[in-house]
Amino acid sequence: MCDQDELQDQPASADAAEPLAKTSGAVEGAEGEPSGQIPAFLAQNPMAATHEAGAPNEPADENELDTTDADDGKLRISGPGEAEDTGAVGSSGPSGLFSEGVASMKAMSNARRAHAEARDELERLQNTIAARESELAHRRDVESNYDAIIERERARKRDAEQAAEDLKAERDSTAERVSRLKRELEQMREEDTTTEKRLKVTLDAATDKERSAREAGRRLQNRLDDAKSDLERLNEERRASLIASEQAIASAEKRLETLNTEYAELQRNPSANSAGYSVRTRELEFEISDAAAALRSAREDLPQTDRETQRAIDEALAAVAAAQKPIAAAKAVFDEAADASDKARDAYGEAKEAAESRQKELRKRIGDEEKALKSQDRSITDKLEEARAAQAVMDEAEGVIAHPEVTEAIAHALEADRAEHGDRVSEVEQLANTERDVREQTRASRIRFIAAVAGIALLGILAIWMLL
Repeated sequence: MCDQDELQDQPASADAAEPLAKTSGAVEGAEGEPSGQIPAFLAQNPMAATHEAGAPNEPADENELDTTDADDGKLRISGPGEAEDTGAVGSSGPSGLFSEGVASMKAMSNARRAHAEARDELERLQNTIAARESELAHRRDVESNYDAIIERERARKRDAEQAAEDLKAERDSTAERVSRLKRELEQMREEDTTTEKRLKVTLDAATDKERSAREAGRRLQNRLDDAKSDLERLNEERRASLIASEQAIASAEKRLETLNTEYAELQRNPSANSAGYSVRTRELEFEISDAAAALRSAREDLPQTDRETQRAIDEALAAVAAAQKPIAAAKAVFDEAADASDKARDAYGEAKEAAESRQKELRKRIGDEEKALKSQDRSITDKLEEARAAQAVMDEAEGVIAHPEVTEAIAHALEADRAEHGDRVSEVEQLANTERDVREQTRASRIRFIAAVAGIALLGILAIWMLL
């Protein structure tokens, strides 16, 4: 069997929606009834609908809530033997079971709602009493200490206003310092900008001069490199020419020697053929003559080649010397220009860093002064707010003294609320007892109703499952 405490909180079926809505109107109407009495809708039998549907011939006074003592705040519940009669629904059929279950759920919901609304009303009344007690104590304290309050708040207002005036004077002085520092910062920026521009012009001129000296030195160096390259080339050409001349002499000498050897051999062994001998002799003579001329020419070309190549080398050496001569002066000019450029660059960088440092320091001073200015503005606002608060306290105290009838009205209302509080407490207790009794009376019928609904739902699920 399901746990009874969980079953008592299950919602009613959809058929109970309309009766519940009607019952809520009855709860609202019950608030106008005298305190300490049970609302009229709870004085009815929560199981009346069940007996009307299931046992119409039973006496009307069985299994009902006895309301004969409702005037003195008491509720009588029918005895256990009478509650057992509500379970006899076997002969009434399923319609009686569902009617009884719906009626039980309605009765339980009505009892729970009435109890909750009564608790909420009691809580609102308690809050009202606390607020009125605090207000009444405050007004009576003001009445008892009116002179001291006025004197204290006047002094507080006077001190706050004087402090505000002093802070305004300090604020004006701070604002003047901020303005002066901002003017100094603007002037400093203009002066630093002028200095930076002047140093930038000097730096640009020194950089241009350095660049020009570097280009001139590069051109001179290129000229020297070309001259040295020509000298190396001429040396190679001279060496190659001399070697070629010496090789030509050696070749001519060797040919001449070969021809002379052949001629001598021909002379020692004359041929039997005189005609062939004579022809070969003449040919060798001519060849020897040509070889000797070639040797003389080769020997004569060697000194001339040596002189010509040496003259070209001398000219190349002179060109190298001429190209190397201005290098030292150009290097000195470049070093001087580079040194001047470095100095100008250093001067420009140092001036810029110094300007940034000065301006940063001045901006920090301005920021500190502006923070102080904002703090003084907040302090002035706080003091003025304190003065207004002191004036509000005095105005309130004067209002309390000027209208004592308001204090009396609050006292009377508090007494009435306290009296009503006792009635409300009794009402909440009675409704709590009623809810408990209704829960006990309707537990069996509600359990049967919920079990029937769950069984029907289970059968429906099984039927769908079998169809699938």
